[in-house]
This record gives sequence, C-alpha cells and structure tokens, in this order.
Amino acid sequence: MYISSLAIRNFRNFRKAKFYFHDGINTIIGENGSGKTNLFYALRILLDDTMPRFVKFFPSDFNRVLGNKWSGHWIIISLQFDNLDSSEEAQALAVQTSGHMDTHNKGSYSVFFRPKYQFRKELYDYAQTDGKNETDLQLLLDKITIENYETVYLSRGVADFSDDAIYKRYVGDFDTIEFPDPDEKEELIFGTWLPKEINIHNEVSCTFIKALRDVEADLKSYANNPLVNLLRGKEKTVSVTKQNEIIDSIDQLNDQISTLDEVQDIKKGIDKSIKEAVGTTYAPNINIKSELPNDMEKLFQSLKLWVGDPDEDGYEGKIWELSLGGANLIYLSLKLLEYERVKIDKIANFLLIEEPEAHIHTHIQKTLFDNLKGNKTQVIISTHSTHISSVSKISSVNILCRGKQEAHVFYPSNKLNGDEIGRIERYLDAVRSNLLFAKGILLVEGDTEQILIPALFQKVIGLSLDEIGVSLVNIGSTGFQNVARLFHEDRINKHCAIITDTDKSIITIPDDPGDDNDYQKHCRAAQENGEQRKSELDDFCNSNPFLKPFYAEYTFEVDLLMNDNSFEFVNCLNKIYKNPANVQKSKVKLEDVSVEIAGVEVLRLANKYGKGWLALLVADQLVYNTYIPDYIIEAIAFASSHLNPASKGKAINYRLKSIRNHKEASDYDIAQKFVVRGKSVEQLINDFCTDFADDQLTKFFKLL
Repeated sequence: MYISSLAIRNFRNFRKAKFYFHDGINTIIGENGSGKTNLFYALRILLDDTMPRFVKFFPSDFNRVLGNKWSGHWIIISLQFDNLDSSEEAQALAVQTSGHMDTHNKGSYSVFFRPKYQFRKELYDYAQTDGKNETDLQLLLDKITIENYETVYLSRGVADFSDDAIYKRYVGDFDTIEFPDPDEKEELIFGTWLPKEINIHNEVSCTFIKALRDVEADLKSYANNPLVNLLRGKEKTVSVTKQNEIIDSIDQLNDQISTLDEVQDIKKGIDKSIKEAVGTTYAPNINIKSELPNDMEKLFQSLKLWVGDPDEDGYEGKIWELSLGGANLIYLSLKLLEYERVKIDKIANFLLIEEPEAHIHTHIQKTLFDNLKGNKTQVIISTHSTHISSVSKISSVNILCRGKQEAHVFYPSNKLNGDEIGRIERYLDAVRSNLLFAKGILLVEGDTEQILIPALFQKVIGLSLDEIGVSLVNIGSTGFQNVARLFHEDRINKHCAIITDTDKSIITIPDDPGDDNDYQKHCRAAQENGEQRKSELDDFCNSNPFLKPFYAEYTFEVDLLMNDNSFEFVNCLNKIYKNPANVQKSKVKLEDVSVEIAGVEVLRLANKYGKGWLALLVADQLVYNTYIPDYIIEAIAFASSHLNPASKGKAINYRLKSIRNHKEASDYDIAQKFVVRGKSVEQLINDFCTDFADDQLTKFFKLL
C-alpha cells in the first residue's frame, strides 16, 4: 500500500491543493515559505503516531485567503491509497463503489475539521429560506466559533475536496448561499468511521525526519532508537547454553566489582557515617553491589553504536563525535533497516524526510537518493537541493510555488508520455534542474547568452536575475522543446521565455543558390535552418500562455553589437591583439554601421577566439547605458511577470544613481532634479516612467 495522492483544503497556505505520489521515492521541491513543512504536518496529522490522536485546529490554521471569514468553512486533509492488500486492516480503508469493493484496491483516509451538526443544520435551514442574503448569512456565520468545530476522521470516501465544484456541493457555496443537508450522510462521498478495533496509527509506520532533528537524542532514547527496535526480541534467538554462559560471566563480574577493596572501603565509610549520625538502632545496613544487567533483553538494550571516520582507520568514538550530517545518515540508515526487518507486520511504511541537504554532503545526497529507490518504504522528501532534484524522476516530483496567500502545486509530468518524461529526466542535471525552483525561466542556446544576458541585465537594470527569481538555463543547442514542454497550464504554471537566433544571413546572398561561394552557402544554410526553427517553435508555443519564443534577427553577438554597442566590443581588442595595427583594423570594422562588415567581424572574433571567452571579455566592458537588444529585454520581462514593487524601486534608485554619476548623460539634469523621498513605490514608478520615457528601465516596466 502506498499514498497515491493528498488533497488539502483550507489548511494553512493550502487553499485547494492536490499532490500526486508514486510507490517508492517522491520529491517535493519549492522555495522557502512555499509550504513544504505544512505539507509534512498535514501528512503527519493522519499517519504519525507521535501526533495527538485528535489534532486541535485553530483559526490561524485556516488559509489566509479566507481572512476573518473562516467560520463555516472546513479544513479537509485527505489521503488516497493504492495497491491495498487483502488484509482486514487495509480493507477497512478500501473505497466502495455502489456497494462493491473497488477492483483497483484503492483506499482513503481523511480528517475533517468542520462545524458541529447543529451549526451545519442551521446553515442548511437558512439556505432554504426566501430572501436569504449575504448580510444575514454573515450574522449566522459570526455565531460559529472555533469551539463549535469538531474533528472527524473517516475512511473510504471518494470526494476530492480540492475541486471547487465538489467543495461547494458537499460543504457549501458561500456565494450563492447553498448548503447541504447534514442529515444526508453521503458516506460514499465523505467516508465512514473506521471499525473500533482498527487504529490507523497502529497499522502503519510513519517517521518524520525534520531538517534539524536531534538524532543524537533519538539514538540515546529507548522509545525512538531504531537500533533498539532492530535488536528487540533478538535475545530469544540466542541459544540457552550461550545465554547461561554470558549470564554466569556477568554474575562473576558483578561479584568481582563488588568485592574490590576500593568499593568495600567506600561501603564501610558510608555505613560508619550513617551509624554515627542516627545510631545503630535506626541505621540501615549498607552494601554496594555491581548491577550489570544479567538479563539478555537488557543486555541487548545496553548496546550502543560506535562510529569511526572512513579517513581515520582504526579509530572509533561515540555517535555524538560525528558531524550532524553523519549522525543523520546513520539514523536514516537505521530507520530504513528497521522498516525492512522489524515493521513487516504493518500494512505500509512511510518515511518523511525534510531537507536532507541541511546536513548531508552533495555527493552523499545523490548516492543516498539513488539507494533509497530499492527500499520497500514509501519515501517523501522535501528539498531545496538541485542535486537531489537532478536525480529525481520527474514523474515523482511535486513542485510547490508561493502564491498570493496560498501555495500552488505543479505536477511536471502531467499529461506527458513516457518518452517525453524520459528525455526531460536525462537532461536535468544539478545545474539545469534549478529551473524547477525558479519563478521565471529563460532558456538560451549557448554560452554567450548564458554569460552576457545576466551581466547585461544587472549592469543596466541594477537587478540580478537570481534576486528576482529568474533562472537562465543553457540548453547547449536549439532543442528547446524537450525542456520547454514542462511549462504549460497542465504542468508548471510559470513563464518560460525561449531566447534563440533566427540566423538571418549577415551578408547578401545570391538569388540562385547555385551562385553561392562557400561562405554564402554557410550563411544560406544557417538562415534556412533558422527559419525552420522559428516556424517549429512558433507552432510549439502557440496558445500556451506560459511559453513564448524571442528571436535575434541575426545571432546574439551580432544583434548586441548592432544596437550601438561597438564600444563594449572595441574595448576588448587590446586583450585579443598585441599588435596595435590589428586592434585598429578590427576597431574600424566593428564600428561600421553595415552589418555586412561589423557583423562579419564580430562573428570572426567569436569563432576564432571562442564565443565564451569573447563573452567574458565583453561582460567586463558593460556600462549602465549599454543597450539591451529589444528581444532580450522582452524575454526577461515575460519571465519576470512576478516582479514585486520593491524590486522595481531598487532598479529605479540604481538607474538614477547611474545617470547622476555621468554628467554627459542626456538625462543627467532630469535625474538631478528627480525626487525620490516621500513617494510610494507606485508613485515612484509612475514618475520615473513619465520623466524617463526613453530609458531602458521604463521600457522594461511597460513590458511587464
């Protein structure tokens, strides 16, 4: 049995969320504050026996979208299971359809935090009255306090309350003032009580390993120590002869310790001190005896882990001598072994691991993740680590994203076939998988774009792509579709901009291809490939609001140069050539207004000395008024639709400072007179866009 899905309604930052899981390893990735800890807490409410049997919810547990209008609404957390076995305990969870067991062996278990019956009945009765209105409804809802709620655990329900239509039908539609009759039990929808003899906490094992877990304390604890659980009962398998031999040895050792002169001397001293204090009539008889356990069970419980560093052969120490990461590794390994060997009587084992990267080295993360895949336990891991996400199966990944007062959940493999999923998984490494964590994505085709686009944006706009949550990913080719298909309304709802070249010929080519020389043939072929690529990308992105291509007219280097940026390229020539004559010759060509001259020269430099190396040189020469090509700024704006006012304000202050530092700037006088202090961010943005209508930052703002 394993968890196939989790639906959450109105709990903390989950307004209406659904997660999908597979047997084996599952990964939850997301930024800080996206709800990963709340997700684990929701799972633990239903499965973890260390949690209270009936969890008490508070007004603060309701989703913030509801605000102070939470009364009357329900918190619902519902698990769906798959692959149930035929045991009585598992079948107590099995979904029923029309009175028959579901042939797919599916089950469910849910918690409902809802108003008590009398208040649900009042809502239903009011919904039946003529003249019902929002004001009177609110008066009725205001009577419902948190003390008027009940916590109910039910199994076998089939409803998905993350679906608005189902929630409105079976909980209530607060807009149209329609509420269901609570006397209609709807057991098929909500589920039924578990049989009294079955407690879900006794039937499943669930361990939560939090990011900063004190594993040292757990390994010392009798109750939580997985080593003790692994050893429990093993004393019964030791032969009677061997047990008697060990016990006799311990008895002799206890006698030897007790009769040591040093021990007897202390015993006589205590005895004398007591008798002198209270007299011989009332003084108790005193003795000191060694009590090393001579019971096999207690002897096994006394066993402790000793550890050694792999680089210090022969040395062993106590567990607390390890780093926190080492202790976490040992604890996790013991837990997995415990599930494999000890808890086989459970109908399911669940291991929830919060951010293992907090204490575990990068290489160990990847090895650990790979090795977990062969374990029988269902594992759900939350992570910030691109190393873990890079070895995750996309089909087993849920992505959490912060929204306005609620979290959004994306399932990246949704509606993709096996081949498409496989190509994505082969592509995502620890670098490229950062696109799964981003708020917006730029896909580029090569090293030049990877180096220069972030540098351009930061130098001109004053913001780094990282700080605004935009990941730039170098595809290393023009095969964007394999990765770009992740960004879709069915999968990841984040804006992804594709930046590529149309490779239009920078020289005039003959009408008849038969008249081409070798260079013209090369230019013609590149142009034809570019046209075909553009056509295919346009078709691929058509009608997808989360995906959009942006094209250089020629190539990135040529378009950057031809936007009046010869200064940046010319300033690199002294690092390319030692001979001043060569510098001057190249300078003249780079400053030419004709693309057939300047374009040919910049591509010659890039091809001869390396595109990446040239890009690094140019990056060092960027200035505040370097012109960002239109298609680049448009692409970044598309990927940055989430940009907040604070970032916009920071960019304005940067631009003003940059202009004020250059007296030759055309907007210098305007910048000197521009007032920032005392304005709201919105007013600041409006005033800047008005006074600096032609500035690149204004263009960027208008594109957002």
